[in-house]
Amino acid sequence: MLEGQLTFFGGVGKSGGVQVLYGKGKQALLFDFGVEHSCLLFPTQVTLYEPVNATPGRELRQFLLGGMTAPLMELYDPEQMQGIDPAVVRRVWGGLQIPEYEQIRLYVGHMHTDHMALLPYAHPDLPVYMSHDSHSLYRGMVAGGHSLDTKAGITVCDDLGIIDFGEFTMQVIEMDHNATGVSGIIIDDGTYRIAYTGDWRRHGKHPDRIERFIELCRSKPIDVLITEGTRLTADPSTVAHQMTEEEVLSSCSELIGRAEGLVYLQMSPRDLERMADMISIATRHGRNILMEASLAAIWHTATREGLRILEGHPALEVPVQIVDATVTGGNAVPYDIITVDEVAKRKNEYLYFYKFPDLAHIIELETLGGLQGRSIFIQSDYSVKIDNASVAKFLKAYGIAGHSLSSGGHAHPEALTGLVERIAPKAVITLHSRYPESQTARGVKPYYPVKGETVSVSSILNRAASSVQG
Repeated sequence: MLEGQLTFFGGVGKSGGVQVLYGKGKQALLFDFGVEHSCLLFPTQVTLYEPVNATPGRELRQFLLGGMTAPLMELYDPEQMQGIDPAVVRRVWGGLQIPEYEQIRLYVGHMHTDHMALLPYAHPDLPVYMSHDSHSLYRGMVAGGHSLDTKAGITVCDDLGIIDFGEFTMQVIEMDHNATGVSGIIIDDGTYRIAYTGDWRRHGKHPDRIERFIELCRSKPIDVLITEGTRLTADPSTVAHQMTEEEVLSSCSELIGRAEGLVYLQMSPRDLERMADMISIATRHGRNILMEASLAAIWHTATREGLRILEGHPALEVPVQIVDATVTGGNAVPYDIITVDEVAKRKNEYLYFYKFPDLAHIIELETLGGLQGRSIFIQSDYSVKIDNASVAKFLKAYGIAGHSLSSGGHAHPEALTGLVERIAPKAVITLHSRYPESQTARGVKPYYPVKGETVSVSSILNRAASSVQG
């Protein structure tokens, strides 16, 4: 019987970009499908100032030729590769030998760019799997122009559902992270079991999901645990604990309740649960909801696709208005439009879900109407921080009080140690981290893969570092 093996294409010694291929016999599963933050080209996010972008229409060629995604040509839409030579792509990877499978499937754990950026370039025949709420969010991101669509067929997976691929099964387990729909998986091939956490945190709104994942893993038990280690540093003991999600919401509520002028809110539109909670908080304080047009499209589409995490949430019934200056030609507008001039006249009536590229709107919103110098600006786990030079310049110019209230999406090193210790796998692999060797494993043997390496599960167990940490 052929043994299961893992090939590591991304996330090794880097933040983000996890691409791991598990294969056994004729079947294989790739998880995830993003690119590393530090790679040559990090895909544009609408909420960010512009990074160095791939050339429009040539993105896939450049990702492949830059060694930024797996050199498995069957994963990609041939129309977008424009006749690229597979031999050249393999040469970029040093001509490494890659196992071949009759069928590769893809699992996307969540909708952050460093985990799903290649999805728009997937082959139309590539089977793609993701959680129900990740799919709803993805439809929203496409509607809002925050991602291109994919030609691949997507299978929506239920929480705790088990999919049988013949050679092995995959169980989907919803986790907690600052992206709606995040999930991890457990692969079981009848001989070995591999658990992959995806991105996770213990201090979020759903620590019970992490506890459930731990208990599921303990019941199997797990041979190889693959976890993220984003917050690990050279000295993990120096990493500060972050606010809990409940503390963030409580602090935001206090600020909104005291605000005299307009409330600007910058937060990730991929955390739709927090967006819903902020809408409810603002409404309780008598504020009406404004959104930038693309954020409104994400919210409108995702909620109408159905978000199980938001079933019965009062925010779903709250009216939304779109600021006219954010509407671009040709885009459908899902809500009523309000002008900048109207908002400026009644600043104390609104909370505005705001996007970094629209900073210039502050000039009109704060100069027109009254209540100058009484607005507040809340940055809450947004990619552009409040101390960014451009943001700070505008806040200072218009006397706007700035507040940074964030919980972050990744586990504290102490929580990582606790997870590994309680699951007690035979080996642990820390990806999505610049400092994987800093993780304290407490009796569990670590294995440090090399990018491009293919290794059998039994070899991981046999070759895991002989010295036990902690």
